[in-house]
Amino acid sequence: MVKKSELTKEYYKTGELAKMIGKQTRTVQSYCTRGEINSIIIPSGKRIISKDEVIKYLKKSNLLYEDDNKIDLIYARVSTNKQKNRGDLDRQIEYITREIITKNPKNLKIFLEVGSGLNDNRKELKKLLDMVMNNEVDRIFILYKDRLTRFGFNYLEQICNKFGTEIIVISEEIQEKSIQEELAEDIISIIHSFSGKLYGMRNKIKEKLDKELSD
Repeated sequence: MVKKSELTKEYYKTGELAKMIGKQTRTVQSYCTRGEINSIIIPSGKRIISKDEVIKYLKKSNLLYEDDNKIDLIYARVSTNKQKNRGDLDRQIEYITREIITKNPKNLKIFLEVGSGLNDNRKELKKLLDMVMNNEVDRIFILYKDRLTRFGFNYLEQICNKFGTEIIVISEEIQEKSIQEELAEDIISIIHSFSGKLYGMRNKIKEKLDKELSD
């Protein structure tokens, strides 16, 4: 195991990573050639590997010992209380916790949320992002990408990466029945939102016309 606190350099030689993982240098070089490890070729022709990439590979290989104060999070979400009451949230948590045992989660904290994936003002999501931007979070485990957000997942992932937080998606297989139900709820939410805005605009136009006619 390699202590995270001992990784103090910004870049490492292939031989240094090879020593960490107990492999030969040419083995690590072949990983780089195949794209399993992202590396940079410097003018001298040698390969170097960034600290972030070293950490990523060590995590993937279960060779990294997290000796910092960061914690891991689980985020689970459903759109409606109906889904929550029938146990959809509980099933998400059960599935995630079962799947991440081999990833050695540390000081695990769980966020549960009922709300539309289109709503970017969700209370628990905001708490989660505050923790990320305070450098408190190492990994975020979610069942599907759309649990975190219906749209714009890549933007959230970039923000998390900037603060050293990795988002781990457990499954790419979304249950069709569940996704259809949630999309229907999201569409209804959009219609209600626009209806309210149109109603407000209509009232403003009417007030303006009434004022002009009375002048």
